[in-house]
Amino acid sequence: MKLHNTVFVISMILFLNTANAQNNCRPLEKVMRGYTPVTVPDITQPGEYCLTHDLKVPRMYVFSEGGERSATGSVMLDIRTSDVVLDLHGFVMSAEVLGMPGIRAWGEKEVPSRITIRHGSIKSRTDSAILLNAPEASLLSDFKATYKTPGYAEDEFQKFLKSLPPSASAYQKTENVVERLYIESGSTIANYSGFFRKAIGMDGAANIIRNSTIEITNGHAAIYLFGPNQLIENNIIIFKGKAAVESAAAIKLHQADGTIIRNNDIIIESMGDAAPKAAISLIDSKDVVIENNRIYGIDALVKNWDEKSSSIEKNNEFRSLFRRPLAIGEPGVH
Repeated sequence: MKLHNTVFVISMILFLNTANAQNNCRPLEKVMRGYTPVTVPDITQPGEYCLTHDLKVPRMYVFSEGGERSATGSVMLDIRTSDVVLDLHGFVMSAEVLGMPGIRAWGEKEVPSRITIRHGSIKSRTDSAILLNAPEASLLSDFKATYKTPGYAEDEFQKFLKSLPPSASAYQKTENVVERLYIESGSTIANYSGFFRKAIGMDGAANIIRNSTIEITNGHAAIYLFGPNQLIENNIIIFKGKAAVESAAAIKLHQADGTIIRNNDIIIESMGDAAPKAAISLIDSKDVVIENNRIYGIDALVKNWDEKSSSIEKNNEFRSLFRRPLAIGEPGVH
């Protein structure tokens, strides 16, 4: 009887704590936007937000137009301000409609910063899952793989170079945190473009990605970060299918001096010409610390795509793909 009473008391405490946490946040609710499927309103004010149930944007079929309709240009949730905490409370945000990202952050006057997204699942069936002011690509070869018109790729690449900070130290300190999430991004649809698709993309310094499972299929990168002093730790990071560009990788970094990548399981489930060149790609990134990671399904840990990049590698272990952890397992526990 005492044991039953104790269990009941503990259960009530957990229930009340969860209820209080949800009462102290602003719940995200569905809205309709004309032809655009169900999404949620933009977050334009700092504060704490949460889910109280699963949110799903379903596929759109218009048989008079020949099948599935795309929602390209729309997004499931836009964050347009800094100092936001989004707690999913274990629920799922899922963009099933063709061409829709999950969560995006952008600002007209400044890059949103200090955004925390945690505790739940974010899925995009054919696009990126989390984009926090993320650029699309890094190298001229990335742009040439996407833009086939002669000269257009070069023009877009030059625009991109002009938009970059002059050095890693010039990046804004954004301090975003992604933690305790299951993230699934990409596409198994034949011939559906994945050149710019990534599971998580961020621009800014001193961001943290930890204790999460992050999966990309037929895309650019599972984690793609621009800026220095990032921390990527205790994650299960999975790259599946075909590398969309030559420099695709499970983790891709640009101007990411001093970034730390540690205690992750990095899993490559691609074969032959479809596989990335290495688990990690570095562009203009110096002194990246790569330590205590376990790498499955590929023999190359890191590839430097220029002479400026360098890494400090410690205690990384290559393992057979048959020994990989389950994606649904708890990241960081081995």
